[in-house]
Parts: sequence; C-alpha cells; structure tokens
Amino acid sequence: MTDDRPNDAPPPRAQRRRSKRSATLDRQSNGDVEACAPMPARPMAAPREIAIFDREALLRQLELVYGRSYMFDDEVELGLPQPSLSSEEQLRLDKLRWLADDERGPLRPLLFGSQVMRDRLAQARLACPNFATVVDLIDRAVALSIVTGTALAIPPILLLGPPGIGKTHASKAIAAALGTAVQAISCATNSDCQQLVCGHPTSWRGARMGVVNEALLGADTAQPVLLLDEIDKFESHRDEQPYHVLLTVFEPQNSSAIMDDYLRVPFNLSQIIIVATANDADRLPQFIQDRLLMVEIAPPLGAELLSITCRVVTDAIAQTGGAVASPGEEVIARLARAHPRQIKRIVQLALGYAAGAGRCQLTVADVEAAERLAVGSGKREPIGFLQARG
Repeated sequence: MTDDRPNDAPPPRAQRRRSKRSATLDRQSNGDVEACAPMPARPMAAPREIAIFDREALLRQLELVYGRSYMFDDEVELGLPQPSLSSEEQLRLDKLRWLADDERGPLRPLLFGSQVMRDRLAQARLACPNFATVVDLIDRAVALSIVTGTALAIPPILLLGPPGIGKTHASKAIAAALGTAVQAISCATNSDCQQLVCGHPTSWRGARMGVVNEALLGADTAQPVLLLDEIDKFESHRDEQPYHVLLTVFEPQNSSAIMDDYLRVPFNLSQIIIVATANDADRLPQFIQDRLLMVEIAPPLGAELLSITCRVVTDAIAQTGGAVASPGEEVIARLARAHPRQIKRIVQLALGYAAGAGRCQLTVADVEAAERLAVGSGKREPIGFLQARG
C-alpha cells in the first residue's frame, strides 16, 4: 500500500511514540541515566484498622454446622431448615451467628497519637503523681505515633509496688486518656486461665468463648487496655500452667492468631495494650518477667500523698451536691496519714459525723472519729505512709 502523505507531513501518532521511546533508549545506551532516573518510591501509608478475627474461619464454622453456606438474613426470610443441636452447641451457634451478623465485621480501628491524648495524659500525671514514670512512657509512645503517623505501640507493662498505692486507678486513668476501653481482670480471683484467654470447647460444662476475646469484640478499637490486676497472685487449676497460657498473649507472633477453642475461630490480640500490676515480681516466672517492662511505683509521700488525698476528698465532697464545703489543709493533712485505700471510706464516715453534729464542714475530730470506726479501736501499728509527729 502506497503512502500518499506529503513529504513534509508529520509521521503518524503511533510512529511518533515509537520514535520518542527509541530516543530514550538511545540516551540510556549513551549513559544519559538522568533522563530515566526512577521516581522515588512513596512511603506506604500505615494501616488504619486491622481484622480482630478471621472472618473466613468464622464462615467455615457456620458452614460445618449448617452443612451448607450460611445465608445471613435469608435464613429467616426463606424459611431455610435449621440444624438440630444440643443446648450447648445451640449456644455456640447463636454466638457464631451473632458474630457473623455484626455489621461492623472483623475490622477495628487502631489508635493513633494526638495532642488530645497528650493533654489528657498530662491531666492523668497530675492526678497520679507517683505514676509519672509510666505516664511519661505512654506519652512518649503517643508522641512517636504523631511524628511517624503509625499506630500507637506500647510494650506490655508491669506496675510493681505495694498494695494500696493506686496501681489499678492509674491504669484506668491511662486507658481513659488514650480514649480506649479497659478490661480489668483480677488474677487473684481467677481460677481458669484457659477460659480467660482461649475459652473452652463445648464438651466442657459451662463452656464459653475467651474473656479477652469477648472484651476485644466489645471494644471500639483493636487496642483496648487489658489490665491484669495482681498478676503475681495468679492461681488456676492444679494441672494448668496459667503463665504458659498468658505467654501466648505476650508474644506478638503468637497473639496475632490465637485460636478461640469455643468458637474455633482465630483472634488477633497482637495490638491490645497490656498493663499488669503486682506486689512481688519474684513470684512471677522469669519468662514472664522478661516479657514485661517493669516499672517500680514507690508509695506516695509528702506532696504526692497530699495531692492524692485532695483528689479523693474532692470526689467524695462532689457527691454531696455542694452541701458540704471543701475541708481545710489541716483536715487534708490528717486524712493523708491514713492508708490510701481507706481515705475514701474515712471521708464518707467523717461526713456522717459532721452531718450528725449539724455542720457542713469537716473537722479533724470528724476524721479521727471516722478513722477509729474504719480501722477499729484496738491498738494497731501505724498503717499510713506519713507518721504522726510526737
């Protein structure tokens, strides 16, 4: 076929593209690498949410129960036959269906640092002055999240100190500052670690899904705070090794897919924030100590104790609806001599003494009378952190 184009006509568009590509290749062969330098790779955006359970595994479990695919709302609308199950298996099926029908699905948002978090942590630091070290540790993690644009990353923390110094209160204050839910579990009264983490199969009497997994499902984020209170007092069944079960939660490579033995569905616990409290670290196995960032909390003294006492008294006075005036410094100082766990009780009793005398303000005499009632009139060794001067 002849080309009827004039001699000075431009070549077709496709031919121009080929010519341009050929010129580029020629420049490459001549060492002109600047013209074809690769574009810098854009950094991958950090994921904003993760799946907290395996939805495909969930649907497989439903398919095994039904012997066919689960049809969600169509199960009722189409009048599809339902499996005949024992009461235990029916309860399990109800839980599987509830999870499958949850409109939120498996995805939950991660926590990202913000200035609001830092402001709330600053308030928590003032309210819990003897926990400044751990609050500052959390604050630095929040700051790092802000700078890097990545999700909040906090290692498992152990708050170590004597009873009554506010470890549980501080843990809940930190969770509130981060804007996430807190699941508090008393290890001292727990008798079934397997139930706590993994649940039990339906062959067990009273079987249910794991407590931690339920807490994760109930939270609004993939990063609730798991508070393991008095972890050094963990007692379980004779043949169970509770700390070995907990080990799976502390190890990220294992906690990302922990099988719930009740639902037979893997859960991702790798992003939960773990805060444990203990009075005696020596009671913990070494392999647990090695996986916890231990922060020793000293008993509050002096100004710290007065600050804590003021907070407790202020909260108690607020519950009176303004009927009682704030106490003076003498009353606060006298209350600070009591054990922190008993201050709230003493204040409540002292308010009764004041009301009985027709007064709307606490006195030192009210506090002393309330303390005798609270701790008994028998002679005891001093229980407070501040000692009365002779």
